Order: sequence, then C-alpha cells, then structure tokens
Amino acid sequence: KMKSSNGSRNSPLNVAGLIYPKPLPEIKLGPVINDLGFTLSETLALRQAWNIIRPFSRRYGEDVFYKFLNKEFWAIKKFGNGKELDLKTLHRHALKFVRFIGVLIEEQDPIMFQLMISDNNATHSRCKVPSMYIAKLAKALVDYLLNVLQMVSSPTLEQGFGKLVEKFQAYQDDHTRASAYARLSRI
Repeated sequence: KMKSSNGSRNSPLNVAGLIYPKPLPEIKLGPVINDLGFTLSETLALRQAWNIIRPFSRRYGEDVFYKFLNKEFWAIKKFGNGKELDLKTLHRHALKFVRFIGVLIEEQDPIMFQLMISDNNATHSRCKVPSMYIAKLAKALVDYLLNVLQMVSSPTLEQGFGKLVEKFQAYQDDHTRASAYARLSRI
C-alpha cells in the first residue's frame, strides 16, 4: 500500500466530509417576498383572480371606464374628434386598460414591470392625461374587481390588489416630482 504525501487527507472518507453534509439554507421566517414586493400567496391570488377576470375583461373595463369618465367628465373629450364621441376608441381603450392590469399581474421581472408602467405613463403624458388620474382609474378598477369577486375574495387578494395600486401610485408620484424638478431646473 502506498501512502500519499498528504497522509490520510485524500482518503475517500475525508473528501466526502468536505462535500457532505451540505449546509442548510438560511431559514427565513414569515412570508417570502418576490422581487416586485408581493408575497407568494398574493402573487398566486392575483393570478387566480386574473384567470377569473380575463374572459370578462371587456365588460369590466367598459363598466369601470364609463363610471370613471362620468365622474371625471373632462376626460371623455379625449375620446372625441371634436364633434362627436369616438366609441370604437373608447371601447378599445377600456379593454386595453384591463388587459394592461392583467399583464402587470402576470409580469415577473421587476425591470419590465417598471418599464411597462413608465411607458404607459409616457403615453398618457403625451395625450395630456395627468398621472393622478391614471392611478385613480387603477384604484377604481381594483375596487370594482374586488366587488365583482366578493364571493371568492380573500384578504390576500385585497392586499395584492392594494400593493398593485400602491406601486402604480408610487411610480406616478415619483414621475410627477421628477418632471416638476426638471421644469424647475430649466428656469
């Protein structure tokens, strides 16, 4: 038998001792939060709710949009051509709005999430729609959806929708402050 120069350090038992047992992963107490700030149960509740909402997205979007536009009557003029209301554009916008919320719910990448909200805000800024109205409309949609889903709603779903609106509102507020700062810095 040959003995190595390292002695018994190269024996199979010692090599196995360096590999096994593997260290246990760090145990985190409480809810696991993803990169977007939602708990796993909130993400699951939002996605399940979206699966229920998706087939009715046109109707829900129109209901919320029309109720909102009746309160914020100045905005209805954005869908006209000067003389009359363009109902096709209005219906399409209501549907796209609900689908946009659905895409946000399904998004997993935090950078894409912020880019989508940023792009939405930039589009509305070009059309001279104040950012606070976008956040108000998102809140109106969430309130409507929670009312529609009241039989299958849960505190987790309510928290998830609440966080979605908060993220929307927080971004809108940051964008408003940044654009106000940019205007002041040009003076």
